[in-house]
Amino acid sequence: MRNLKDTNGDNKILLNIASKTLEEFKNNLIGIEMGIAYGGGVESIGKMWTNKGTIYGFDTFEGHPKEIALKDPDCDYSINSFAATCMDNWYSIYDSVELTLEYQESELNRQNINNVKLIKGLITENTNIDFIPYINYCLIDLDFSLAMKNAYKLVEPKLTPGAYLCLHDVVPYGHIRGLNEFYKQIKNSGKYTLVGEFPNSYLAVLKKK
Repeated sequence: MRNLKDTNGDNKILLNIASKTLEEFKNNLIGIEMGIAYGGGVESIGKMWTNKGTIYGFDTFEGHPKEIALKDPDCDYSINSFAATCMDNWYSIYDSVELTLEYQESELNRQNINNVKLIKGLITENTNIDFIPYINYCLIDLDFSLAMKNAYKLVEPKLTPGAYLCLHDVVPYGHIRGLNEFYKQIKNSGKYTLVGEFPNSYLAVLKKK
């Protein structure tokens, strides 16, 4: 399974955070990634957390949902915005079959990785994650400001003390409109300590107090 984050160092950072999660929480880990694309990230964490925890991967499994831009003021309600088109290059390179839920589940089954659970659907304010009791590790990588905000509202109450919150595309300022401002609100909320900001990887990592 492909991991698009191999291209700019994100993968190394995120796997280090997943490893720290394992070291600090030991067992019964629950992780969640929202926006997994080709699934390589959850595949790697599933292997790392064998017999120690479960990682949930959320995605449309049908490609980038450009229609969100029509509801997002930070996209100027345009499907031509950067947030709406940022995946187009990847789709021109890799086979769309690899995006599908069926393909990714078959790959996980082939490798006997049974602690990765894939959930299909758009992330909205009405997405149900009641089946997830708590979260020790979280990555939100949904590109759209509206979707990122909805996802954060869902996961924030479930983040345990010491949980890692990883936010993609929120640094540097101006990378995707609205996301750095949203990130600063979270960082300055008093609920987290800063683990690190990695502008070259478009990634920020926080830890729940």
